[in-house]
Amino acid sequence: MTEIKSLVRLLGVLGLVLGTGCLEERTGADGASASGEAPAAPCVYFRQLAPFLPDSLEGFTHATTEGSTGKYGEVSVSEAERTFTLGSEREVKVRIVDTTLGWKIAKAIREAAEGAKGRPASDPSAPIFWDAAVGFVRYDAEETTAEANLLVGDRFVVAVTSRGFPGTVEVRRIARGIDLEGLARLR
Repeated sequence: MTEIKSLVRLLGVLGLVLGTGCLEERTGADGASASGEAPAAPCVYFRQLAPFLPDSLEGFTHATTEGSTGKYGEVSVSEAERTFTLGSEREVKVRIVDTTLGWKIAKAIREAAEGAKGRPASDPSAPIFWDAAVGFVRYDAEETTAEANLLVGDRFVVAVTSRGFPGTVEVRRIARGIDLEGLARLR
């Protein structure tokens, strides 16, 4: 679980520290980068991820939509995020990430879900095993924050987080409403 937290934080830090916007590397006619190195495995542009974010959530106000695509050394990251609020005390964020670190994050998410497989469906931290996604869920009662991290199409990470709600029902409901099958087909 600590490895997952570190990877998710890394993705967030990359976006916050290095800024947002598209950083495109120029390539020559042979497909090599301007520096002569082979280009990293491509990530989809963040504008291709944004349509899979919920347009609205019943009862919520749309607060922000953000996105970025960038290359930071050997790591490429694309992310799109939409935030919704319900009054001043409740918030939901949906973030979709595509990265060249995806294989590492995928492994960590699968391991966390498999490790929690024995939990009953009534357990708020029971893992998610849907046709289009596998993931883990956690809840911090002291902070009233919930988080569902899903691996979609063996490539994309969908993180749904909430603040101010009791339990994980809200993050599960919102994750269920995302077109995960469509996202899994995106290349």
